Amino acid sequence: MEKIEYPKKLQQVVGVDTDGQVYKNIDELWQKEVDVNATENKDNKWYKSADDYWKTVTPTVDGMLGGLSHVSSADTIASKFFIKDFIQGTPTRPAISLDRALDCGAGIGRVTKDFLLPLGFKNVDLVEQNELFLNEAKSKFFKDDKRVENYYAVGLQDWKAEHKYDCIWIQWVIGHLHDTDFIEFLKRCVDSLAPNGVICIKDNVAKGSFIMDKEDNSVTRNEAHLKFLFEKSGCKLIKALVQPNFPKELFPVIMFALEKKEDQKVEQQEEKKE
Repeated sequence: MEKIEYPKKLQQVVGVDTDGQVYKNIDELWQKEVDVNATENKDNKWYKSADDYWKTVTPTVDGMLGGLSHVSSADTIASKFFIKDFIQGTPTRPAISLDRALDCGAGIGRVTKDFLLPLGFKNVDLVEQNELFLNEAKSKFFKDDKRVENYYAVGLQDWKAEHKYDCIWIQWVIGHLHDTDFIEFLKRCVDSLAPNGVICIKDNVAKGSFIMDKEDNSVTRNEAHLKFLFEKSGCKLIKALVQPNFPKELFPVIMFALEKKEDQKVEQQEEKKE
């Protein structure tokens, strides 16, 4: 696993896991929890442990939301509000097209069914490593809906784009990627954006220390950590919004909108000219 040079402030952030173990910094977390000698992601204990956990989860909305299906409506309402400017366009940013969206960590397709399709996307692809969840999505939600075109049974760490996307929606899944794969995944997302396309990440955010969940093998990062990874991935943060109307005992949830950095856009345009 490629070593990341973290800013000093991030190196000073202490973390903890749900068993009470303390990590002196994020490097120590990866050293202890990620098998750096694994030749393939499927052999890596970081991903295998998460995969094993999700295989025990019932393929229902309640299962996807960890027993919190009652937040689904508030979640969808806030997501629609957040993306509204990108759908309609603003004086400084053209509207995105509604040709194709990608639902990352899609589970049984809740976000696609309640959010992406009602927005008007003509085609939506689902990426989800648990094939049982995708089969449930096909048979329960999208059996006769041809707008849901592709079902990719693969983890985000191994996903490679086959299409260009106007919107890549990534919700409650980035904690399953260790930082190196997070960066590489976002780079692939950037490369697969259609003109004016946007990447949206919606996830739990720690208030201070990062927190490692030993049950589902995921990490909740703080906002500074996430923004550092966005920057390393070649993304520009263009909007952020805290999810309202969630139970106070839950982690804060923040929606981030990202686009390709301007300097990268210029470089690609120059390459096309050549």
